[in-house]
Amino acid sequence: MKKQWVMMLVLTASLMMATQAKADHVRIVTGDYFAPFTGRDLPDGGIMTEIVRRAFEIAGYDHAEIIWRSWRQGYDMTVRGEVEGTFPYAYTPFRARSVLFSEPVASLSAFGWYAKSRQNFATIDDLNGAALCLPLGYAELGRTSQMLATGRATRHAPPDMRTCFKLLGAGRVDIVVAPRSEARDSMRAAGLELDHFGHIEEPLSTMPLHFVVGLNHPRAGKIMQDFNTALKELGESGELARLLNRAQY
Repeated sequence: MKKQWVMMLVLTASLMMATQAKADHVRIVTGDYFAPFTGRDLPDGGIMTEIVRRAFEIAGYDHAEIIWRSWRQGYDMTVRGEVEGTFPYAYTPFRARSVLFSEPVASLSAFGWYAKSRQNFATIDDLNGAALCLPLGYAELGRTSQMLATGRATRHAPPDMRTCFKLLGAGRVDIVVAPRSEARDSMRAAGLELDHFGHIEEPLSTMPLHFVVGLNHPRAGKIMQDFNTALKELGESGELARLLNRAQY
């Protein structure tokens, strides 16, 4: 009987250790081709990937596993609580119904890109009646949101930014809404010449980027608290600024 009791204690301890190990392992999903923030071909998976990993390391998690999915699939997985979070995302009231947003990690400006051979837009006011391209899962922000909401512009939403630039090159849309770094990488990925495109100097939007956790996740509040505390430590130590400045975006 004593031997059985000891065995039961050992088994219970083993199960508790396994549970703890599982709790210390987080699965984070993100998308591809969003340089310099995320991308499988970027060093360390991009600067946001590196920051997120570093934050969970500081927070005491054993391992932050990064998995790559389409932006739509990754966001849906996060909303359903199948993973511990995703990034980088801009805040919208609609998204706030489904996810928690971290403190801002970085910020990014998006510009209106055009094909020089077809049209030359000088200002945002020139975009009345324009067909804008913004991939599926990308939020409508700033002036982009205002133009679409008032009917001053229409939206095309293909699966990714590369397709947006292919459509732009073929004359099927007038403008692609994208940050500089993502636009250039998407042009290259689409096999297009960078010199064939230009952008309006005034940004259509400037947005903070966040790490998000689905409200349906059973540990949503704890995960977000841990992340924000670690992010603050990264900021106070100067490490966050060094990581962001290294990207020169």
